[in-house]
Amino acid sequence: MLVSLLLILPATAGAKSSPGQIDCNGSSRLCERKLNEVVLPGSHNAMSARELDWFNPNQTYSIPNQLDRGARAMLFDTYYGNQEPNGQVSNVPKAEGKATNAKLYLCHVSCRFGATDLVSELRKIALFLETHPDEVLVFINEDYVDPVDFATAVETATLDDYLYTGPAGPWPSLGEMVESNQRVVMLAEKDAAGVPWYHEMGTGPLRETPYSFENDPALLTSSDLLDESCRSGRGEAAATADSLFLMNHWISTTGSSFEPDIEYAKDVNRKEVLVDRARACEQRRGFLPNILAVDFFGTGDVVGAANRLNGVAARAKLSSGRVRPTKVRAGRHATIEVPVTNSGDAAATSVRVCAKVPRKVSTKPKCLRRGELLAGAQTVFRFKLKTRKKSRGIAIVPVKVTSSAGSYGVRAKVGIRPTARKRS
Repeated sequence: MLVSLLLILPATAGAKSSPGQIDCNGSSRLCERKLNEVVLPGSHNAMSARELDWFNPNQTYSIPNQLDRGARAMLFDTYYGNQEPNGQVSNVPKAEGKATNAKLYLCHVSCRFGATDLVSELRKIALFLETHPDEVLVFINEDYVDPVDFATAVETATLDDYLYTGPAGPWPSLGEMVESNQRVVMLAEKDAAGVPWYHEMGTGPLRETPYSFENDPALLTSSDLLDESCRSGRGEAAATADSLFLMNHWISTTGSSFEPDIEYAKDVNRKEVLVDRARACEQRRGFLPNILAVDFFGTGDVVGAANRLNGVAARAKLSSGRVRPTKVRAGRHATIEVPVTNSGDAAATSVRVCAKVPRKVSTKPKCLRRGELLAGAQTVFRFKLKTRKKSRGIAIVPVKVTSSAGSYGVRAKVGIRPTARKRS
């Protein structure tokens, strides 16, 4: 018998809701706002992560961990590739990749620098959406693959269950997107032909600032240079009042290594810097940026900057993901592991987890407590249950997680097998 934890969601995805009853991207106040009226914390080259041992990475954390830390918009690159006998992946040109049905990867320029299977990463995004039913995400794909092949990867990963299929403006409100469960907007940088839900960013859905600021944080932090940093970039010619506005906000490193420098991010990712530049861009361009795209998401306070620009308060938000399966023989100890993640932007206090174990299975364990769970942090609560010798089958163990952020429930399925008979 296997054990799994199933998240009991506060509302069924797609169920009727109204502002105040649900949180849209962390706040009920955002539910009434259209997508282009909301500021999203974002990451540049989101797939290029030190956590995955990529060469010269732009990010510290992988895409799933960025989502857990509050990223809601991501820029990533897709390529065709072939895996070589040594495990490395080599690039395959678009035309050849399409003709040979080559595998799709997330890469940056060269897949030898780092390559992540596209479908597997998209599945992790779909899992995040499954367990976070009130979150809306935007992805911008720097695409070097055929759009139909990309669409096939999205469908294989079951991410298509969450795709926004309407026009690229006027946009629905976040509440409407949550209610319809169409919570993922997918934009292509180059080619979206033949895929109805895919939108080519240069034809109107998105405007942006300049893309490259080299070697000097002052280009993004100096008050004298903010206006210049917000001048028109790509997409402006076709942009409308409904277009999303991308604020590219990172310092590129030139030189022999081209390695992105986290020390720059510590400077330019500060909340005050991001807010000041966003306001400068609003003044110059007439629109508040909707996406704050940075390197080294998790350094600085991009989420806090987005909250301030959205006019919402920081808050803790706890959730539990999946756990590894387990099984136990009757009369022995079973371990129930409850992972708890704070994906909000404030610390949760008085965190407590209590399991209600049926008497026929085991004696009731004590509640487990943590004083505080910081923003972006994760911990695992472990209950040890000594099962009764006569218990059999699957036992359902309700578990309640409470904190200053509220409460929610999960269920543990404990599979119990008979005690092994001793050989005579």
